[in-house]
Amino acid sequence: MDAVVEWVHGFADDGELQRWAAAIFVIIVTAIVAAMASRLIRRITSSDGVPLPSSSILVNIVRVTIWIIGISIMLSACFNIDVNALLAALGIGGLAISLGMQDTLKNLIGGLQVTFMKIIKPGDHVIVGATEGIVQDVTWRQTVVKDFENNTHLIPNALVTATEIEKIEPDCMVSTMLSFTNDTRDIDSLIREMELRAKSAVEEVAELEKDPWILLTQIGEYGTWAKMRFVLKDTSHVREARDAALRAVSAYTRVNASDVLLDSGEDD
Repeated sequence: MDAVVEWVHGFADDGELQRWAAAIFVIIVTAIVAAMASRLIRRITSSDGVPLPSSSILVNIVRVTIWIIGISIMLSACFNIDVNALLAALGIGGLAISLGMQDTLKNLIGGLQVTFMKIIKPGDHVIVGATEGIVQDVTWRQTVVKDFENNTHLIPNALVTATEIEKIEPDCMVSTMLSFTNDTRDIDSLIREMELRAKSAVEEVAELEKDPWILLTQIGEYGTWAKMRFVLKDTSHVREARDAALRAVSAYTRVNASDVLLDSGEDD
């Protein structure tokens, strides 16, 4: 780095015009190096077998580091600014700034913990507090989670590290679409009844890690569309469990669901 500073300094000493030309040259080179490094980091972290998650926080750290080095070279070589003295002055003022940015620093540290400790990574199916979905990214400030209704949740990294996180293995998660008719009963009671029937049926063929739950997705004149999900303890009976759950709630897909259920004698 010292050799680079001396070379740029020698070029910039020949006049004011060349000084600014050297500064622009350093900025352009820094931008190119930062872009190339960002692509390289993304490619490396996206490769199989690499023990680093493909979170954007790693890319941002590398990019910021390169820009700090580039700006330091420009200030020192082109404008004869003592970077060490500048950093010392910023260090004194940084204490006051940090007091006003405690939440930001907590989120940054939380993001580093989440990334390097591999707590969660993009692609994981997680439940954080009341939010459930697939992790899209971990940035320097927040963890981005998209739920199964295609809503995006921005969870502060500090909250992620301080909250109990439940990770669900994708192979053990069973999800299926269904459509049922509302027979004028309370929708919550109807859904609860369907969930209980599905649970009883699944437990006859497999062990449940998490009981069935139903999420409404659309309501129209021909019925209500929903997604039913449940989590098994292992993947050995996924097909049988899905079949059992669908058979248990199949009566609710008929127009005369109430009559069918009463006639079957299963109205517990």
